[in-house]
Amino acid sequence: MAGKFALAGSRVGWWAGAEPADPLAALTGWLLRQEVASRCPGFSPVLVLGAPASWAAPGFTGEPAALQSDGTSALRPPLDVFVASGNPEPGGPKLAQSLSEAGTACAVVAPGEAWELMERLSVGPPFAVPEPAVLAARHLSPSLLDARRAYLRVAEGLPGDYVLVEGGLLSEDREGSGLELALARLARGTAGERSAEVVRLAPGPLCADDAEVSSALRRRRSETEEGRYQPEDWEAEGGGGPWPLRITSPVDLAAAVAGARVVVATSAPLMALAWALGAPHVALGREGSPASNFAAWTGDATAVAEGPGEVVATIDNIFARKGAPPGLARLEATLDQVLDEAVSDLEKEAAGAAEGQRAGNGEERAAERLRELEAANEALRMRMAAERLRFGERAAFLEQAANTTVESAIKAVHGQDVMLRRRFEETEREMHRLQEETAVQQAELRRIYGTLTWRALGPLRQWYGRAAGSPSSYKPGAEKAES
Repeated sequence: MAGKFALAGSRVGWWAGAEPADPLAALTGWLLRQEVASRCPGFSPVLVLGAPASWAAPGFTGEPAALQSDGTSALRPPLDVFVASGNPEPGGPKLAQSLSEAGTACAVVAPGEAWELMERLSVGPPFAVPEPAVLAARHLSPSLLDARRAYLRVAEGLPGDYVLVEGGLLSEDREGSGLELALARLARGTAGERSAEVVRLAPGPLCADDAEVSSALRRRRSETEEGRYQPEDWEAEGGGGPWPLRITSPVDLAAAVAGARVVVATSAPLMALAWALGAPHVALGREGSPASNFAAWTGDATAVAEGPGEVVATIDNIFARKGAPPGLARLEATLDQVLDEAVSDLEKEAAGAAEGQRAGNGEERAAERLRELEAANEALRMRMAAERLRFGERAAFLEQAANTTVESAIKAVHGQDVMLRRRFEETEREMHRLQEETAVQQAELRRIYGTLTWRALGPLRQWYGRAAGSPSSYKPGAEKAES
């Protein structure tokens, strides 16, 4: 109890240097902080980013951040406890060392392997710590994820049926076009399913000016309008590459993963997130990679493929990974045990730091905490305003595209079709008229050929033709017929 009280009253800094630019890292860190807070009511850490925080960053979570000029300067007021967690870059180990030399206690909560700490405390293969992203199913409700997906469909153009691909995979040229062929096969799905669209994860800041997404939205709207006048088996023309999905928050990332037909990952956290949320998934990686380590936790070795060819070969297994995964409760229990131990150590460090606190720094701590909360509140307000503006601009853009540019283009094309159709109808009427005239002339010729005079003068016409030497009038065997 004393440890929990000391932890709630201490100034705890949580390393989150990689989170602002990476929604996946931000989601993992947020889940870990939620777990620690559930074990220690009143626990409210301050994020240590190593750089000034930005409310428009894709990894923004709205939590208070330490106000500092750079990542190596001493924090004022100083931290009581520094928590090493997640990815150490950029500058995490160096900052931890400087804080330790200044007398700040250090603790660990599910750090990455790059921290080079004890294996049993770090995220990695079995006998270490499972990927914390598997806790997403515990903290993110299906209704919340459905609501955020609806927002993504309007604001970011998320398709209704899609194959979600980690952005790093498409930036690397893996075996030429083999990956593209594998993605096309995954997009076709199983028998009887309509082909899905390939979506590329593209985290980016929350801004309204995005030419790539705007052009993609315009192209999709044009195809949608054109498809209304095409046969039922018409396939969209496509083009332009995979759809760029702008992920601007960690919750949106989880929502996109939960609704995907298939998730193609290269990192272990994204693979763990898809596994926990029940989305069919496959990861590209080699033996011993972080993705392979997580597959060892789940016991499904076929979830990791070394190349695109292996993805196609195990496609039935990929689509079978749907719904609540077996073993989720086991991994959650393993993480709970690890977090219990980490929180216990964190409480001990906080209690030791509380005994050595100086008496005259209470006002300074309160003033700094007030400034941090004010900054977080202002950032949340700006974030909400920017998100509403982005939603409004995207909706207005789609409405404008539907009522003006695309519709006018469709009408122009249809007008040309009407003109061609009318010319064709006129040509067809002229053809029918000529056919009728030809039929009349043929009937008159048949009547002439059928008269007695025409038949009686037949031998005379043949004789005249032979006398005139006309080859066209001469017929072989005519002399025998006359005799």
